[in-house]
Amino acid sequence: MSTAPARAPRPLLEALKKTGKFKILVETGTAAGDSALAAGDLFDTVITLEADPALAEAAHERLSGRKGILPLAGDSRELLPRLLPRLAGPAVFWLDAHACGPGSYGCEDSSPLLEEIAAIVDAPQPHVILIGEAGKLAGPTPQETAHWPAQSAVLAALGADLERDVARVEDVLVAIPRSSAALWEALFPQGRPAFLTPSQA
Repeated sequence: MSTAPARAPRPLLEALKKTGKFKILVETGTAAGDSALAAGDLFDTVITLEADPALAEAAHERLSGRKGILPLAGDSRELLPRLLPRLAGPAVFWLDAHACGPGSYGCEDSSPLLEEIAAIVDAPQPHVILIGEAGKLAGPTPQETAHWPAQSAVLAALGADLERDVARVEDVLVAIPRSSAALWEALFPQGRPAFLTPSQA
């Protein structure tokens, strides 16, 4: 859905892969496929979703020859609920699908982020969720130009301080199920980042 997405944070992806718990990465907002290509060097399977027809076609041409990378065309709000039951294990989700200016897919629509989160958190697997461009979520109201939801709504959807602990690391929200809390030490051996709660947003 985005023509200029944030790149998935490679050091964080590398740390997640090194835990040995994740073989799958799912990305929303393929754009040119840069993040999918980078993730393909780390994960056994990368599934990347793009709603914009032109971007999806170009990404398919660029990515379909790479072993382990599956580019899918369609709206993440429709694809994720069908995809999640088919995943063979817990996955890392890189959520970066959004309209980004006139002419891009969904430019009159709101970000699909809350619907994406709802689908993921309903799944039984202990998935890890990474959300790019977290700075755009800050504040009590969405930024009208990007149709972003407010950070408080995102944290509430993630189950922050209840089912998951959520921290902002640079410009990425990291959400880890409490059942997988040991991941924080593996990812941040120098000390856990401060956790966020909906009431703090």
